[in-house]
Amino acid sequence: MRILRTLITIAAAIPFLACSSSRIHTDFDHQADFSSYSTFAWYQTEETDGPTQGPSQIVDGRIRRAIAENLQAKGLSRAEPGEADLAVTYYASLNSQMQFHTTGWGYGGGWGWGPRWGFGYGFWPGWTTTTVHTYHEGTIIIDLIDREKNQLVWRGVTTRVLGKKSHSDEKIDQSMSRVFVDFPPAT
Repeated sequence: MRILRTLITIAAAIPFLACSSSRIHTDFDHQADFSSYSTFAWYQTEETDGPTQGPSQIVDGRIRRAIAENLQAKGLSRAEPGEADLAVTYYASLNSQMQFHTTGWGYGGGWGWGPRWGFGYGFWPGWTTTTVHTYHEGTIIIDLIDREKNQLVWRGVTTRVLGKKSHSDEKIDQSMSRVFVDFPPAT
């Protein structure tokens, strides 16, 4: 519950950040025969039976819906957990990042001509300013597990800077669509 409150607070506190496009990474088991997979179900253990897997029940529902829709668009159908070819799970995390930007003007010291001292060594005025910008990145890791072998066969990762509307249906759908663009992989 504490993590949920923290995530909601952070998401509400950063409306000024622009939503950038997400960074995507996928990897898969090159020995897996993806043409043999036709069904999927959500991975369930005693720890994952609860209603919330992500930042909140609402966002969890959006993420699960987007993943399921993308898998169905790729030709997989939902099945009961004990009958599915693939077990699907995801993990969400939030990281704070800091960006430093330094600007300055001035010449410093050195040899040259100065109005008071003529030619020689001196110092010239200048200034430097450093600004710190803190922003938050959200990461979702999607795992597809061969249920029969209990082995990870595909992983997709999406990371994006969070903004005011990062948890909207549209942004989640865009991120999930980009993760699954090359699924199933060509082996």
